[in-house]
Amino acid sequence: MLSALVALTAIGATGCGGGDADARQESENRTIAFESCSRTVELDRLPKRVAITTDAIADTLFELGVGDRIVAKTRGESAPAPELKERLAALPSLGTRNPSVEALVGAKPDLLITDQVEKVSGKLGSPSIAELEKLGIATYVVGGGCAADLREDTSGLEALDGDIRQLGTIFGVEARAQKLAEKMNGRLDDVRRQVAQEPRTEVAKLSQVAGQLYVTSGGLSDDVIERAGGTNVFADLPGQFAPVSPEQIVERDPQSIIVDNFTATTTGENEAIAYLNRTFPTVEAVKKQRVLVIDAAKSGARGSTRPVEGVAEIARFLHPSTSRSQ
Repeated sequence: MLSALVALTAIGATGCGGGDADARQESENRTIAFESCSRTVELDRLPKRVAITTDAIADTLFELGVGDRIVAKTRGESAPAPELKERLAALPSLGTRNPSVEALVGAKPDLLITDQVEKVSGKLGSPSIAELEKLGIATYVVGGGCAADLREDTSGLEALDGDIRQLGTIFGVEARAQKLAEKMNGRLDDVRRQVAQEPRTEVAKLSQVAGQLYVTSGGLSDDVIERAGGTNVFADLPGQFAPVSPEQIVERDPQSIIVDNFTATTTGENEAIAYLNRTFPTVEAVKKQRVLVIDAAKSGARGSTRPVEGVAEIARFLHPSTSRSQ
């Protein structure tokens, strides 16, 4: 009887193991359909090798448990999250900003995730979506990144919810994606309640690129400011970012200033504060040290969960009385 029992147990274990393997195989080989920039994209299996065009996209993929599938990346506009810095630094580079065809062929991804459709437009040395398809590489452009002209991109943080759910579908982790979306929306709701009765604070958000001073004027970064309880003093300017002169900052005299730190380092923070003290000594925000230097990804990285952190961080900065409850 003992021998028979062992034999039956072995048969049962084999049967269960085979069933699980078959289920996994069936899941991996199922047809997957998702929307990207008004296009329906179909895959015949779950992506195993993924390329990204900015480090910040990795935040969401690791939250979804599929970050280990990233095989290559470009050096995008945002620094990686501190906990992912070493892992992402070890990945092959696809280029400085736009991925090159040669680098993509070498990396052999089956999916490219980008934060801007411009990076897969066939311009400035980048491949087009059609070229990528011929190479067997599908493309997903995160929500809000579909505007061919970046000045026309006015979508806000609401696009993140759609991205999380779409990526859940793409990678077959729908349940985990739903939990992550609920978590992100819950954090935003918490901040909304906490700042609802606080007076709005006039804010200018600055960044410097190649020596030119820019201010946030719309889009995702503007939405982050608004959700944190601020009022953007440059919201009347067109597009997402507008070039300005130092005199324009002085003229509008914001109550608070937020500065993008693209390196997310202490050195970058110190340099930003020194620049403000040197350039805007008469502006109220600088005189009263109402300045926040923030990881640029937290203030406006498409496809990343970090802007949700940014809303909470900016809310604490603008409304210190809410800090104890966040």
